[in-house]
Amino acid sequence: MQNKAFLRALEDVSEVFMFDQWLRFYFIHEEDKKLIVKVPKEVGDQVEKDFPVMKGLLDMFNNEEIDQQKSTNNVCAFIGARFDGTKYTGKIIPKVFDSKNFKIDTYLFSLWMKGHETYLESEVMTFGDWKELYAGWKDQDEVKDYISRLTNAAPGSAIQPPTCTTVQ
Repeated sequence: MQNKAFLRALEDVSEVFMFDQWLRFYFIHEEDKKLIVKVPKEVGDQVEKDFPVMKGLLDMFNNEEIDQQKSTNNVCAFIGARFDGTKYTGKIIPKVFDSKNFKIDTYLFSLWMKGHETYLESEVMTFGDWKELYAGWKDQDEVKDYISRLTNAAPGSAIQPPTCTTVQ
């Protein structure tokens, strides 16, 4: 069992990765053969109100050209500046990145996005909506069972994804 600081750090780091995905899912536009993040002011204002910590990450991306490497660099720099050695001791964030829990969290979020892509594309949803939908999906019995199997699996085990079809 990990300590409370580790679990809070895991939650914070996972939320940053989720936010990055949400930003890039809805707010990338092509201009002159470049991908640019353009977040409307009202969306930025809502993020600042509901998720003030994430506003800093939004500002790093907004009106900037983006690619996978820059996204990764921004996310890592943001986590390093906001959490590593500041909110948490210098040893916790590296442990989070190396943990099975983090790998499972990022895998599950990716699985959720792929499985719900059509629904997520149906309208621009808030980051709060994404968090709520994802939490609801993770709370389904089929997904809880899958998480348990992933958590308890031996390295290299092949485990089939959950078969739930409920759209959250």
